[in-house]
Amino acid sequence: MSDNDRRVFPMESALGVVTGKGGGEVLDFLGYAVQRDICDCARAAVSPAVKGWLYSLNPEFFKLSLDDGMDYASWVAQQKQKLGDNVSVTPMPAHEAEGINALLDFIEHTMSENEEKQAAADAAQAELKALAPFKAKAEDLEKKLAQLEEKNKALTEEASKLKAELAGYAGKVAINEKELEQSVKDLVSRAVKDALAALPVGAAAGAGAGAAAPGGAAAAPAAVDDGATAAPPDDFGFGASGPSDDGFGF
Repeated sequence: MSDNDRRVFPMESALGVVTGKGGGEVLDFLGYAVQRDICDCARAAVSPAVKGWLYSLNPEFFKLSLDDGMDYASWVAQQKQKLGDNVSVTPMPAHEAEGINALLDFIEHTMSENEEKQAAADAAQAELKALAPFKAKAEDLEKKLAQLEEKNKALTEEASKLKAELAGYAGKVAINEKELEQSVKDLVSRAVKDALAALPVGAAAGAGAGAAAPGGAAAAPAAVDDGATAAPPDDFGFGASGPSDDGFGF
């Protein structure tokens, strides 16, 4: 590999790889090493291999250690005094980066699937949120429908009871009509008797004799002392007298 393939990085970037730090400069260093972009989610998978490759380039990095409780900025300053401000590196050989690239392909594929699933879940959540008011309205309509069904059931039962009661009254109404008809006949009969009783004695006898003549022929009216024919009184019957009226007159 020629010197043109080399790249110079700040010593802080190389030290960040060695200590497992993150940040844009560390990701840039890792990406150059494997010759592809590296996201922070893949940093933990790539860092160990790049660290080993960095050790092979400069064994001095293998000797470095960061003690617990030590200030990181102070430690970096100390290492720069020993190793310099910058480091010049070449990309990892293709055969060494092959396994890392396969791992990165798997990570990227998994992330893509997760993003698609998350997008679908977000869309479904948004749809549910948009439909929430309609769901509440549908539930309210279901409650009202149930109430109407109960009311309809009660009204149907009440109508059935009323129908049964009316059926019982139907026969009674028919009997009352017959009784009413008989009452009318009785009233007419009494009225006729009362009217005949109100006639003068000779007229009443003549009416009775005429009604009793054989063969239905009326007998000649009997004569009175003054020679005049008796006439029914003006108030005879139930209304106007005469054959052309309907007042039950005679």
